[in-house]
Amino acid sequence: MKQLFPLHASIMIDNFSDIILDYEITLLKLNETSVLCSYDHYLLEINADSVQIKSLSSDRLHLTVEKLHSFIITRKDRT
Repeated sequence: MKQLFPLHASIMIDNFSDIILDYEITLLKLNETSVLCSYDHYLLEINADSVQIKSLSSDRLHLTVEKLHSFIITRKDRT
């Protein structure tokens, strides 16, 4: 089935405590205080006092963080 409209990656942040990533996500590193994931053509690193996964599927990641320290997005090298 062909999609009528193209889908694009999106990042939604609510009060710097709820972070929702919509698109195909690959978790590369996860622990109590940080998340590193591959997201479209980008790497996303989140560091906080506490990181918890609210929900996870192949095309959506919903995180809850306490005291967000950093939110770093870097473009992957095209090799």
